[in-house]
Amino acid sequence: LMFPMMFVSLLRRPQPVHHRWVSMSMSAETIYALSSGRGVAGVAVIRISGPRAFESLEALCGGRSLPPPRVASLRTLRWRNETLDSALVLRFEGPKSFTGDDV
Repeated sequence: LMFPMMFVSLLRRPQPVHHRWVSMSMSAETIYALSSGRGVAGVAVIRISGPRAFESLEALCGGRSLPPPRVASLRTLRWRNETLDSALVLRFEGPKSFTGDDV
């Protein structure tokens, strides 16, 4: 599974991001987005949603199993054997999420 380098960059340093609303129910893609505010911050929220969201997150967690739905769990995020950061990981299974997608 390949991840866009921009996603990896978001984990390392804040990036200016311009958002536009896309209805998730109309998209069959797996997407990621910076969900926290712009600018320098101590914490960033990155959202992955779509049909391969859990597979993508599991790959970032080094193949470690994901926590049960709606339970926060600490994971080490990795990319190509490089540790990126520690993260609180939460997952929401569709259709019981805000968008109806896996998030």
